[in-house]
Amino acid sequence: MNKKTDLRIIRSKNSIKKAFVELLNEKGYEAITIQDIADKAMINRNTFYLHYQNKPDLLNLCMDELLEEVKNTLALCPGSNRPLSASKLERIMQAVLEKMIGNLPFYKAMLGDENRIHGFQSKMEEIIKNTVNKGLDNTPLDISKELLLQYVASAFMGIVVWWVRNDLSYTPEEIASQFGKILTQGHFKAAGIAIDE
Repeated sequence: MNKKTDLRIIRSKNSIKKAFVELLNEKGYEAITIQDIADKAMINRNTFYLHYQNKPDLLNLCMDELLEEVKNTLALCPGSNRPLSASKLERIMQAVLEKMIGNLPFYKAMLGDENRIHGFQSKMEEIIKNTVNKGLDNTPLDISKELLLQYVASAFMGIVVWWVRNDLSYTPEEIASQFGKILTQGHFKAAGIAIDE
């Protein structure tokens, strides 16, 4: 009997999350009510409140699950415990993008233009910064470490956001490869633009 109850709880939670993500993309966070979620998930309001305190609680739990998934993906990424390199950054980006495809509707809700959830992007950027920072341990630098971390994480997230908003117009491998070239060669050289010195 306990397993049956557990399965019902899992199904209810999955149904609520799925309905929530669909509503985020349809009408935006502010316009969603608990009743909207309950109706779309085909449950009653009491069932919602059995699992979540309120709408912000649901949002935070959904975001935490996705961010934890990103952290786990990065931890499992080949070479994650080795020093930073262009190929490592490419592998990191490709792994994150491939993982994102599995939850694309949620990422569209979090990072899309109109209904974007503020805070999610900066939390994801912080995970990227921490990952890059681990690869820089004991590496002598000619520029500010904080500036470098911010640059790489901002560039990474800028590309991720652009990719999501443009309906995955390139494969994760293509994006990761171009990202690696931009980082290692600089913007203009990677684009084939000669710069007079």
